[in-house]
Amino acid sequence: MSKLLFYYLFIVIICFGCNDSPVNSQESTTTGDSNQSFISIDFGNKTNSSVEIILNTSENVSGFQFTISGATVTSFEGGLADDYGFSIANNSNTGIVIGYSLSGEFIPAGSNDILTTLLFTNPNSELCLSNVILSSPNAESLNIDLIGDCIEY
Repeated sequence: MSKLLFYYLFIVIICFGCNDSPVNSQESTTTGDSNQSFISIDFGNKTNSSVEIILNTSENVSGFQFTISGATVTSFEGGLADDYGFSIANNSNTGIVIGYSLSGEFIPAGSNDILTTLLFTNPNSELCLSNVILSSPNAESLNIDLIGDCIEY
């Protein structure tokens, strides 16, 4: 009997498989399938003292955190974070920037625009975005498909 159960489970696992295999973010696509999730964060336009952070999300975003290296962030302005009443804070020593809403607001799914514009001093030759965390309204971490490359100054 146990052999039969073993074979049955083996066949079920082989036939139906497991869909938890790793996904290569470089192969992510957005083909219009409404069931697909795609989230990216990247640099936008830049000047000698500012750079846009661009967010493209198919999920509601209620908070964000990332690290900027290569410059000292002094302040931030505008964008989706401002539009939806987010508070933004940063630590100029570590480069960590966080955004959150104390009123329960969130950046809605389907948004593809400037998250915020960072103002900075002391740019090095390269500005990088790392350690990105986005959270849902349920305080769950969202999977990020694409984090943009460093940009040169």
